[in-house]
Amino acid sequence: MNPQVNSAMSTTVKYQNFIDLMKALGMFLIIYGHVVGDPYNLYNLLAQPVHTKQIGVAFFVFLTGWGLANSTRQPLRTVFNRIFPFYFYGILFSLFLSVLFFFLKDNINLSNYMPYVLGVNVFFNFFPANPTTWYIGTYLHILLFWYFFLQGKAIRKRHLAVAFIIENVVRCIFMAWDQDFIAYMMLPNWLTVFLLGMYLHKKRQEPTSSFVFVLIIAWVGVFVFSTGVANVIGFDGAFPFREMTSDFSLSVPFESLLISATYIVHTLLFFEIARRLPGHGVISFFARATLITVIIHMPIILETHKYFYKLFASNDTARIVFVFVIFIGTALISEIIQRNVDIKSVANKTWNIIERITKSVKTEDGL
Repeated sequence: MNPQVNSAMSTTVKYQNFIDLMKALGMFLIIYGHVVGDPYNLYNLLAQPVHTKQIGVAFFVFLTGWGLANSTRQPLRTVFNRIFPFYFYGILFSLFLSVLFFFLKDNINLSNYMPYVLGVNVFFNFFPANPTTWYIGTYLHILLFWYFFLQGKAIRKRHLAVAFIIENVVRCIFMAWDQDFIAYMMLPNWLTVFLLGMYLHKKRQEPTSSFVFVLIIAWVGVFVFSTGVANVIGFDGAFPFREMTSDFSLSVPFESLLISATYIVHTLLFFEIARRLPGHGVISFFARATLITVIIHMPIILETHKYFYKLFASNDTARIVFVFVIFIGTALISEIIQRNVDIKSVANKTWNIIERITKSVKTEDGL
C-alpha cells in the first residue's frame, strides 16, 4: 500500500495517472471492506474465495512491482526510501496507541510493533492489534526480495509461471495446516501479482478512448460471472480466505488457484482500465493519503463506529455514510500531517546519519 512513488521512479519515468487511480480505488476497497465487515454482505461476496477488499491490496503490490522495475536509483537507497515512511509513521502511531490504550484499556498493544521487527508478524497466525499494519511486514519482505534477487532483472512469462506455481504450493501448505493468516501475509501469497507489475513495467498511460468502456464492461462481467460461479460452488465466511462448504478432497488447491486467479485477473483488468483514464486532482489527493490512511483507519473505525451508527435509524445507511466519512476524513488527516512533516527531508537526514555511522564502523574495523 505504498502511496509514495519514490524519487527513483520519478527521475526516470513521467508520473502515470493510473498509479493514483489504482491507489485511490485500492484504498477505498479496503476501507469499504473494513467498515462493512459482514462476510455475507453483497460487497464481500464479489471476489470469492477472497474478500473484495483484498483486491485493493493486490493493486498496491502490483504497483510496487511496476515502480521497482522502473527504478534506477541505488537499490539499497530505493528500499530505504520506500520503507522509511511506513516505519516513521507506523511506529509513531503505534506509540500513540500504546499510550492511549494504556490509560483506556490497560493494554499497550505490543503486537503493533511486530511488523517493524523485520516483518516477523507474517510468521504468526494472527494480525497485529492494528490489523492493517500486517502489510508493512509483507512490504518489507517484497522490497528485500527485489533487492537480493530481482533488481536489474527482466521478468519474463516463464518467471510468472514459476511464481504462480510457488505461490500456490506455499499457500496450499499453510492452508492445509490451518495457518490461513500466515498464508495470506507471507510474500508467496502476492508473488505473481508482484512480478506481474514488474513484467508490465514498460506499459504507460494511454489516451482515453472508447475501448475503456469495453474493459469496464468486461471487469463488471468478471465480477458477475465469478460471483455466480462461487455461489454455486459454495464458500463460507472464513477470513482471510473463504473455505468451500462442500466435501471435496482437492478443495485446498482448488481454492488456492481461485485466489491467485482473482488477484491476477482483477488487477490486470483494472490496470488496463486505469491507464486509459485521465488523472484528476481529487484522485491524486486520495492517492497521496494512502500511506497514512492505511495505518490509521482501522483503530478509528473500531473505536468510533458504534457511536456513529447511533446517528442513523438504519445501520445499512450508517455503514455507507461511514465509509465515505472514514475515506475522506483519514485523507484530510493525512494531508494535514504531510503538509507539516517533510518526510523526504527526515528520510534524507536519517540516511545521511546511517551512512556516517557505517563509514565510521568500517574505518574502525580497518576496512
